[in-house]
Amino acid sequence: MRLVRHVIPALVGGLLWAVPLSAQDSTGAVTGKVVDGTTQQPLPSVEVSIAGTPYRMLTRLDGGFLLSGVPAGVHRLRATRIGYGPQAQEVTVSAGGTATAQFTLVPAAAILEAVVVTGYGTQRREAITGSVSTIDANAANVGVVDNVNNMVQGRAAGVTIIQNNGEPGAGAQVRIRGGTSISASNEPLYVIDGVPINNVPTEPGGFGVGGEPPLPRSPLNLINPSDIGSITILKDAAATAIYGNRAANGVILIETKKGSTSSGAGVEYDGYVAMASASKHLDVLNGDQYRQFANGQVGVWRSDSTSACTSRPTLCQNFFKDSVAGKLGGLSPSHLAALGTANTNWENELERTAVTHNHNLSFSGGGEDTRYRASLNFMNQEGVAISNGFQRVQGRLNATHNAFDNRLRLGLNVTTSHTKNDYITFESTAGFEGGVFQNVAIFNPTQPVTVVDPASGLTNYYELVGQTSVRNPVALANQITDIGQTTRTLGNATAELDLMPGLTAQVNVGVDRSDGSRNIYLPKASPVGASFGGLARQSSLDNTTVTLQTLLTLRRQFGDIHSLDVVGGYEFSKFNTGNLTTQGQGYVTDALLFNNPGAAQTITDFSGRDLSRQVAFFGRANYGLKDRYFLTGVLRYDGSSRFAVGHKWAVFPAVSGSWRISEENFMRDRGFSELRLRVGYGLQGNPGVPPYSSLLTLSPDPGARYPFGGVPVSGVIPTRDANPTLKWEQTAQFNVAVDYGLLNNRVSGSVEYYVKNTSDLLLQVSNAQPAFAEQRLANVGKVRNKGLEISVDALALSRPNFTWRAGLVFAAERNRVVDLGPYSSIASGTVSGQGQSNVDAQRILPGQPIGTFFGPRFLRVNAAGQQVFSCIAASAGCVNGETLSPTANDYTIIGNANPDFTLGLHSQVNWGKFDISFLIRAAVGQDVFNNTALVFGTKSDALQDKNFLVSALSDQTGIHEPAIYSSRWVEGASFVRLQNLTVEYRLDLPILSGSARSARLYVSADNLLVLTGYSGLDPEVSNLASGLNPSAGLQARSIDYLSYPRPRTITGGLRLTF
Repeated sequence: MRLVRHVIPALVGGLLWAVPLSAQDSTGAVTGKVVDGTTQQPLPSVEVSIAGTPYRMLTRLDGGFLLSGVPAGVHRLRATRIGYGPQAQEVTVSAGGTATAQFTLVPAAAILEAVVVTGYGTQRREAITGSVSTIDANAANVGVVDNVNNMVQGRAAGVTIIQNNGEPGAGAQVRIRGGTSISASNEPLYVIDGVPINNVPTEPGGFGVGGEPPLPRSPLNLINPSDIGSITILKDAAATAIYGNRAANGVILIETKKGSTSSGAGVEYDGYVAMASASKHLDVLNGDQYRQFANGQVGVWRSDSTSACTSRPTLCQNFFKDSVAGKLGGLSPSHLAALGTANTNWENELERTAVTHNHNLSFSGGGEDTRYRASLNFMNQEGVAISNGFQRVQGRLNATHNAFDNRLRLGLNVTTSHTKNDYITFESTAGFEGGVFQNVAIFNPTQPVTVVDPASGLTNYYELVGQTSVRNPVALANQITDIGQTTRTLGNATAELDLMPGLTAQVNVGVDRSDGSRNIYLPKASPVGASFGGLARQSSLDNTTVTLQTLLTLRRQFGDIHSLDVVGGYEFSKFNTGNLTTQGQGYVTDALLFNNPGAAQTITDFSGRDLSRQVAFFGRANYGLKDRYFLTGVLRYDGSSRFAVGHKWAVFPAVSGSWRISEENFMRDRGFSELRLRVGYGLQGNPGVPPYSSLLTLSPDPGARYPFGGVPVSGVIPTRDANPTLKWEQTAQFNVAVDYGLLNNRVSGSVEYYVKNTSDLLLQVSNAQPAFAEQRLANVGKVRNKGLEISVDALALSRPNFTWRAGLVFAAERNRVVDLGPYSSIASGTVSGQGQSNVDAQRILPGQPIGTFFGPRFLRVNAAGQQVFSCIAASAGCVNGETLSPTANDYTIIGNANPDFTLGLHSQVNWGKFDISFLIRAAVGQDVFNNTALVFGTKSDALQDKNFLVSALSDQTGIHEPAIYSSRWVEGASFVRLQNLTVEYRLDLPILSGSARSARLYVSADNLLVLTGYSGLDPEVSNLASGLNPSAGLQARSIDYLSYPRPRTITGGLRLTF
């Protein structure tokens, strides 16, 4: 059976390509130009197509187009571009002749008529029955955009993108209509030029001690945003089901820019320089404030201990020290020795004004049959923290060739990038100490950055004697070396053959190969490395994904009544991932860094390799009646090697339909230029588990000793039990929507409602004992998501030399845990801070949303400086519903990490030679656990000579009162953010008139303003706890661990077209 599944597609593909190139009717060509109806300027990137045929192309920079190899006869020619109303006209093509057509497109807000990329093909917008959002790549590529995710943020309803932090090249969590899995991946599927990419880390993980290594980077860092031609987001089951097992979290389709048919080569340059700085600063005590506070508290200690410790001064002074025992408060005089004379602002010492350079150069051209586009990109982005940055060098080549009168179309897309990350090893932490930014908050401000050694005369970083957990943050950033590099190549070759009019065969072969390395050195000169005698770590990670697709597409138009669009295909993917790490400890010198791990006293090596395969057969049929009624059916049969025998295959169907009500006679003259009802239902899968998850796994263990020939030999032990029934997570989704257009589509948009039910959740469950391991991965539990999405696009004003377009996206999403199988609840979200061991901030509960904060409810601070909490009458120590020491029985729901709704507002004004645009994002109703305030907002930090937030000075909580996780630290985090503001000016300089077709100068600002009541640095925090894989599940959301701050950036750039 396995052989048949592979042989049959190969034979079918061979037969398709064996079809002879039969005689073709005489052909001609169609040429012309497209201009803007308001400015009369040429319009590039307009899709010109012949209805019912595969003949289509994008206009050149001068607005011109040429379609060659068109069969003789009468054809309907269409011109469409996002932001403009479509136009169509009939042209008559004669054998050997060239027909001419001119288009003048009028600006319009409508996107309902555009031809958009969908799964394994393209469709007219009015024929689409699923939920599809498109992004204007040119409008979205403003400011400092280091990857595609930044272009989508705030521009599509139901799509949430939160960066892990503000570090250059940082990854992001992308959620389409909310997450559906608790432990498997919630990331969407990315498809670039028709080839799905494997969204896995491309660099080895870091090394953390007392802090966490940096979070993984975005897999989209390999793509230069300036190469993006279009972005399409598939959201519901009707649109995504054709991608089957990988589509439960939505699909993002990325098409790169292609070459033009201009007679000569076109050259474009786009470069900018950006300056970034921290958008908000920690308000911690300065040196003078800390000295004043410490001296005052020593005075309190002396006063309080006069009578209580008279009989036992040694015990009070040395044993109890700063504990409550023997006195009411204050600091012991021993803390005076920790005070220095400096006044160091550690944040200013660590941070800087960061400079970014980005340069893009592209070449495009070709003739009637061959077109190409090549591009080069260099980006050097400094981080706002010293010793930190991101570099990218990238090249891309797209080429197409037509043969046999355009019956055979060949394509090649190749991109290669090399990225370099200069990491700050301890950028964040799930513990209360260790991270660079955590030490900015706590390191004593009365001490200097450096000191001079009186014996040697050398200048060294100041460090606390005998301390390894509280560290000089400047030394941490400068002394520790952590460099990650990745070389990645993504390429695919395509061939399309018109077997007969309306019937096309296609083969697409894609390869995604990445080689990443991570080199780390913790020197003996630092307190971190000293405990190891110096530590070197060299790691490598390689990923290879090979994809083969064969497609057969039938497109037929039967007069003006019936239309049929059928796609059938086969897809095979192979995934190969390997890693190797060498780690050494104990070095004679720091001079060699990580370059000689073999010189270590102790060396540890470990490696691994994962292999998996995926096979799919799929089909989609779209039937249209009178260009008014549309019905679509999708069926995909998927197989994955990751699941258990007997459960490797699954069927994912979907059905959807739409009704263009505006085309009915009874809707004539009702004000609607477009009114359409869409309904869809389908199943999707999620295979987001590691390979071999269904199998019994073994691991070497020195404690496993087995006798062989009377000699004990180390062996292996089971680490995970097999699960012979492990299968896919499955999501059933229902979607109903109304698309509308008013005033000749000057106002357009959609209203959508959806329900997603995910079952067979992948969770770890306990094994019945005796068993090899305590837990195994199993399919248990259910989650439900439902939501409302609204989008509005409007051409608010259209005057000669002045147009104003605006768009609004709104989304309200609710998720609820329906069932957790054997669990009554699952604790999640580690609470960071001294005394917070084994304390969790959130609880996954049936009947409640994922992201529910769970803990004691804070009431007030009493006159003795103690925190008072609500309690139940049966709880120990509960008096009149109040307690000083809450127990687990007193815990209750204290917040929700999910917003009530999100908004995105984008606007573009074209006024003469000026283009002005802005993007505003907002989220309302969500809560954030301010772990930063819990750890650094209490005076008790001074008990260990640590600094703290100024807000603690006015707080009545006593210095000896421990920090306790409660509703006190869960804050409302609604916000409105001015994400981007860009002003662009079209230059008309005589010096450029002879060479440049256009020149544009622009200034842009990112993260310019945030309005919020949240007291932390930023209300928009990572959805996962620090150190967790950001693609894995929803175990913790909206916890502020004080990670790398998001910067405010000002950019100046120049665009030239030759």
